Amino acid sequence: MKKEAIFPSDMPRPRVAYSPVVKAGPFVFVSGLLASDMVSGTPQEARINPNFPNLGSTIERQTRFVADNLGRCLRAAGASLDNTVFYMAFQTNPADANGCARVMQQVFGKEAPPPSTTIVVEELPVPGCALEVDLVGYIPQSGERLEVLAPKSLPTPAIAGLGSEPLFRYGMKAGPWIFTAGLTATDFNNGVAPAARHDPVFPYYAEVARLQTDYILKNHQTILAEGGASIADVVKAEVFLTDIKDFYRLEQVWKQYFPTHPPARTTVQVKDLGVPGLRVAINLIAFVPQGGQRKRTIRTDDAPHPLAHEPQAVQAGPLLFFSQQMATDFRTGVPPEARLNPAFSCYGSESEAQVNYIVKNIEAICRAAGTSSENLIRRRGFYTDFGEFFTSFATWAKAFPAAPPASTTVRVPGPLLVTGCKVAIDLLALIPGA
Repeated sequence: MKKEAIFPSDMPRPRVAYSPVVKAGPFVFVSGLLASDMVSGTPQEARINPNFPNLGSTIERQTRFVADNLGRCLRAAGASLDNTVFYMAFQTNPADANGCARVMQQVFGKEAPPPSTTIVVEELPVPGCALEVDLVGYIPQSGERLEVLAPKSLPTPAIAGLGSEPLFRYGMKAGPWIFTAGLTATDFNNGVAPAARHDPVFPYYAEVARLQTDYILKNHQTILAEGGASIADVVKAEVFLTDIKDFYRLEQVWKQYFPTHPPARTTVQVKDLGVPGLRVAINLIAFVPQGGQRKRTIRTDDAPHPLAHEPQAVQAGPLLFFSQQMATDFRTGVPPEARLNPAFSCYGSESEAQVNYIVKNIEAICRAAGTSSENLIRRRGFYTDFGEFFTSFATWAKAFPAAPPASTTVRVPGPLLVTGCKVAIDLLALIPGA
């Protein structure tokens, strides 16, 4: 299996160092796409005609523009939207969720869209853009097929628009891989499900974040079982919190579900999850053991060890899943080598220092797993400040001068899990020959 960076000729050329599409064996990773031509900002076809302001919807036009480009990216890699096993939608306005979902249903046809996660963030890199979507595709190999996971014991996802199609599918199995939707603690009837609420008569005898995390992970267990896996087979988790202070409560429940060999994990704070009262969203990737292959926890003393119940990285088959990378040593917060000298604050960039520190740790973890940072295939950057976005990306580009990974960038509410860190980077790499 090898990495192939693809730059579709009919797509806008990136303005910073990333590949629009990266193909790795059966996988296709599409970078986060915005309703932008990267020349004029938001192009005319993604806007409402100002002479007819009441005819049309901005989010629906932007979603259609993004979806068309997602299709172009997949076709350039020899795939199509039918090969989609997961997509992530980052929006700036929770009120746009229904309009976006309605278009995505149309894009994917009569069947419900594949598993997805939708979160609300503070800002996207191009002003005026209200939506960014990245995507994972999978081209089935000989004897394989994409299998929809729809446990009947779980509530039917909420309906968007006038059709009978739900917003998303709970899970998709592709070969030995299972991708689950971003689940929240809703039963699609009561907002927050009764089982995930505390009793108002006894308000101090439970904690909402614990209840919601437990509700979500129980439902994930059901989805995984449908695909022949268990919670122990999870290799990657993405966690989104509306209040970063809930992390400690989530962590206590996490240890119960993953007592040993926990998955790699990325956790960030987001602006909203679309339904009042929801505080946690979680999506998972699992690897079903086959032919003696199981997940493997990666550990090296050449990079900082997370304080939380998560490893530096997890290998599953030919893929290496990182826990979020931040400029911290997990001892002193942001270490001296990732800071500016306060006496000479105008002689450097804090973002540059932090990215260089992160790149060094990425290299160490890759070496421990038997690969190199040249084989990174996807990056997601969660920034708390876009002020030094370009500087940080220019720093990143120096480390990856050729075939950079697919990339998604959004601004989230601060702080990150470690105070003083400016960016959390989620990463996925290829291990050739594994």
